[in-house]
Amino acid sequence: MAQLVWLTLLAVHTGVAVVWWWLMPGGFPSSSTEFWVNQVVPPFAVVALLTGLLARGRLSDKVLPPILAVIPIFWLAFSMSARIVFPESFRSLWNLPFVAGAVLVGLWLRQFRSRRPIWVVLVLAVLAALAGWAFPGSQRAPDPATAPAGAPFADVPAGATDHKLIRLTKDAQLNPADGRVVIRRGKLILNVQSMLSFTDRSPDRCWVALAPTELVSPTTRTLVSKIHEGTGWTLRYRDEDASVLGVAPQDGAILLDARSRLARPVFSHLNTFAEVSVQGHHKLSVSFSPAPQRRIELAPSTGAARFAYLDPGGAFHVMQASQRQRGPFTELAAGRLGPKDPLLLTLYDDDKAVFTVTLDDWAAQASTQLSPTAGSGIPVNAIELLRGNDLDSSPALISFSLASTSIGRGTQTIGHAAGVYRDRVTVKLP
Repeated sequence: MAQLVWLTLLAVHTGVAVVWWWLMPGGFPSSSTEFWVNQVVPPFAVVALLTGLLARGRLSDKVLPPILAVIPIFWLAFSMSARIVFPESFRSLWNLPFVAGAVLVGLWLRQFRSRRPIWVVLVLAVLAALAGWAFPGSQRAPDPATAPAGAPFADVPAGATDHKLIRLTKDAQLNPADGRVVIRRGKLILNVQSMLSFTDRSPDRCWVALAPTELVSPTTRTLVSKIHEGTGWTLRYRDEDASVLGVAPQDGAILLDARSRLARPVFSHLNTFAEVSVQGHHKLSVSFSPAPQRRIELAPSTGAARFAYLDPGGAFHVMQASQRQRGPFTELAAGRLGPKDPLLLTLYDDDKAVFTVTLDDWAAQASTQLSPTAGSGIPVNAIELLRGNDLDSSPALISFSLASTSIGRGTQTIGHAAGVYRDRVTVKLP
């Protein structure tokens, strides 16, 4: 019976190591934790575990006890470290690996404690303990590297709080409930949301999939005041801390000036700095000001992802994933975008330019930390280009993020630093 237990453990751990090695992204520099955890350690673990699984006769007597000692020691160290590193996410999750590890240690001592050489067991046990202790920390999000604009954030006087739609022009209206601006041009409908919003979050920088459900809630935004000033409106919301949105028509354009304040860092997997959605089109494509000559069609949500990002050197890249949101990635277009440069998008329906959308503050505030989920040198800032399904006319979404882990595999989190984020957006009809 004991032999069956050990063989099953070896087989399961071999499978887990293979799956981790296959699923986790690569392409990280050797100086990064992900390089060692995703690309170096798994193949060594697979070889060691397979050796124990396939060993027979005298080889089994010498090899099996040290290898089997590694498994419970690793999980004992892992469980204690995870409880410390992730006090919320592993408040109860640490119990199972700890108890299982303790039981397996007892089983090992009963079956193998008289085996020799004991020094090999001790050396491997120490290495396993160090690996188990270090692993939770390798999955903890680093300190945030976003750069809040620090814009003034004055209080808005008390005003109305009803959600009645506000007509800005004959073609544009503002929904006070969520601050969304809707612009119509014939059959085309453009929606713009410019306030920082989080789809999920982690209370302790752990994978969001492991966070307690009650602590993963998305941003809820409540209107607390709306004031009519001249031709425009100013709205204040209560959310993570507070957000203020100014919207006004000017010279045939709609100007949005959103400011979102975070009182403390927020760590999340998915979030948006701004969203632009379009419906009513025949075939939508987009060009970016760093590479205006190249039009990019949006990818169906069920297919290989298309997205853009800004690298640490100021190069702007538009990329195509090989499958879904996973690499390897192919570059579709590239150009230069300085931290103070506005990013201009031109939206085309077939060959006709129908809208231009300019974001003045995205590049200045975006984080260029390496993404733990994407690999291949891809940073955490992202502009995702999606449409609802395979039909060219299906609703389209362009989602902007300063720091997220939406590209790639896994639900690791990344941080937004505390401060005031500013998002100035200009929408024009060419």
